[in-house]
Amino acid sequence: MSGKSALRRWTVRGLAGLPFLLVALAIAAWACVRASLPQLDGDAEIPGLSAPVSLGRDALGTLVVEGRTRLDVARGLGFAHAQERFFEMDLTRRSAAGELSALFGAKALERDRTRRVHRLRARLTDRFEGLSGEDRLLLLAYTEGVNAGLHALPMRPWQYLLLRARPQDWTPVDSLLVISEMYFMLQSGSFDAGFERATLREHAGDALFDWLSPRGGRWDAALDGSQLPAPTMPTSAQLDVSKAHVPDSPASSASSASGPASAMSSRMSSPDLPVLGSNSWAVAGSRSTHGGAILADDMHLGLGVPSIWYRAQFQIGAGPSGLRAAGVTLPGLPALVVGSNGAVAWGFTNAYGQWFDWIEVPPDAKVSTRTETLEVHAGPAVTLDVSEVGDAPIVTVDGGRRFALHWIAHQGAAYNLELDRMLQVRHVSDALALAQRAGMPHQNLLAADRDGQIGWTVAGRLWAQPGLPEGYGRFIAPSAMRRDWLAPDRAPQVLSPAQGQLWTANNRQLDGAPGELLGDGGFDLGARAQQIRDRLSAREKHDEGSLGAIHQDDEARFMKTWAARLLAASRTDAGANPTHRAFVQLLENWNGRADADSAAYRLVRQARLRVLDTLWDAWTLPSLGERQLDPKRRIRWRNQFEYSAARAVDERPPHLLPAAFASWDALLLAQLDGAVREVAPDGNLGGATWGAQNASRIQHPLAKAIPALSRWLDMPSVPQSGDSNLPHVAGPAFGQSERLVVSPGREEQGWLSMPGGQSGHPMSPFYGAGHQDWVEGKPTPLLAGPVIHRITAHRD
Repeated sequence: MSGKSALRRWTVRGLAGLPFLLVALAIAAWACVRASLPQLDGDAEIPGLSAPVSLGRDALGTLVVEGRTRLDVARGLGFAHAQERFFEMDLTRRSAAGELSALFGAKALERDRTRRVHRLRARLTDRFEGLSGEDRLLLLAYTEGVNAGLHALPMRPWQYLLLRARPQDWTPVDSLLVISEMYFMLQSGSFDAGFERATLREHAGDALFDWLSPRGGRWDAALDGSQLPAPTMPTSAQLDVSKAHVPDSPASSASSASGPASAMSSRMSSPDLPVLGSNSWAVAGSRSTHGGAILADDMHLGLGVPSIWYRAQFQIGAGPSGLRAAGVTLPGLPALVVGSNGAVAWGFTNAYGQWFDWIEVPPDAKVSTRTETLEVHAGPAVTLDVSEVGDAPIVTVDGGRRFALHWIAHQGAAYNLELDRMLQVRHVSDALALAQRAGMPHQNLLAADRDGQIGWTVAGRLWAQPGLPEGYGRFIAPSAMRRDWLAPDRAPQVLSPAQGQLWTANNRQLDGAPGELLGDGGFDLGARAQQIRDRLSAREKHDEGSLGAIHQDDEARFMKTWAARLLAASRTDAGANPTHRAFVQLLENWNGRADADSAAYRLVRQARLRVLDTLWDAWTLPSLGERQLDPKRRIRWRNQFEYSAARAVDERPPHLLPAAFASWDALLLAQLDGAVREVAPDGNLGGATWGAQNASRIQHPLAKAIPALSRWLDMPSVPQSGDSNLPHVAGPAFGQSERLVVSPGREEQGWLSMPGGQSGHPMSPFYGAGHQDWVEGKPTPLLAGPVIHRITAHRD
């Protein structure tokens, strides 16, 4: 037999056996992934338990933890969190600490450098030692549960198999890092806005700055009824763009007939644009059909798989003295973040005060330097030198000037477990006092109690020195850094309002001294808050159903004002221009809602963004010049710019009309034409629906890195109604991370729904559980249903 024949025969045999080998490898991979499934039934061991703990799950995977003591319940919760969500917990602590490179390799180094400059693991290691004994015990108990749950898995979580890595045990400091990651998530977006405001004021001067960066106007919906005056329009001597040539920006591809486009245009018009998030509202017992206060809450965050939240129900103790509480937890922490304990219900929205200062570092300032080591998976470690002025790290250099960020989250007092005591409060007044002592990212807290009372305050520790007007839109000297803490009993609050209703939607809440105390880190317009307020006022009495309906309110009251402007301009030449004639017809048949099948809403929205882009470029280029032509350095418009742009469009001052346009109508029509080209390049206006742009894209983090996994890991994409500036906030990957409606003492009638599901394991029966109900807006019960799986945990 020749050598070639033998080789050919073995090649054929090898190829014939290849499918069997691939099948075997697939089976082996499947078996490994399956081996990391969370335990749902049987017995388990958890160190430190004082008595057995029951871990039950209903059809949605809601965890029902029953234990004799609070610490035992914390251990049980930690066990379940680790089994279902350890990988997500690991990402959270690593993200906050700047340690992702140790898991993902050198590609995460740049991200780690931006976080490690804050040195949060070092700061929080010190903070842990300064916590109360009660807080330390709670974190230690939770940590014992987490590590017991992790080690009880027959195989390490499946994500680590893909990454060829091994998970590291949890520590109490890691839970504090979870709090700090929420600080980043909820407050870091204000940093750039604050830096840009200060830069804008320096270049434009106070008068023009106030016009370009107003603080209030017609959409204000503050709890104290205050309304800030509209911005003062600049005179022609201060700003005249009617004859100025506005050069195209690097991103411009539009002709002069469409007006000056900008790098901002593609960014601001993107469906991925993050919007300010969270709504909460409440009515007192005097305003409900059953005499009990009712609370509703939907926290807006980036959406992913699994959900950021984890549904849980605590049963601490038994009999009449026992306590039941239900709501959502955050894996990595032992507390119930939002929910009801039978006597008090509470919910949050991001407060958007100014919780930071930008410090300009003088050349002769005393600067200390610390060296941090960044571990890198499958590579050598690298070092990072962190320079600080006092305890404020120098984070940016601009034009040769150094700037440090003084942030409240760098301070140890900004962290504690006070929020966990919400389980024990029995009255709204106690909930407000507790929130004012809590070490947590600053949130508007709304609370309702069984006696029918409601209240508002800002949860989180506050600086004593006011953030306005000294720190708004200004760089400050190191000597002006705010350091003293406000006594908790001096924090602003509203208790038992006369009208029997409260609302928050990331808008400015107060004027005067309380408003100055909180500062302004970038409040939203108030359009959402105003619409929620009006919905509450429209009925004398409410129940869970009427309050819950506001979650799905898609009426586009804000966008109707822009539709009216564009419609009036379009009618001026609708007879001669077929595009404008089609637009008029589209608008006249619009139902005024941000519906998924609405083409009118999408077109009006896009045209508005283009108008604001055009005016911003024209009005800022005279002051900012070349900076606005650099996509990396340009200053962007923020939400409150709406007030100035809308006023100019309505009052039509000649000196503020960009020179490229013969009239204000010409400007509006040019931006409408540009919007048509962008959303309906085929000319089919009716087919360019809002849902086509606003389709959901709720992904697993690994599917983002490995797109081939999307079909198995991501939630199905569906067209969505809703948008920013109306109560039903919905973006492709941003929106209502939970929807809660509850009247304390009537939890059986309460609602709680979440996107993305409960479990992080794709083979779990709870992966994506409840997601479809969230998509369809169906209310899901707050309390757990019948337990279908149960683990009994014993002390090892």
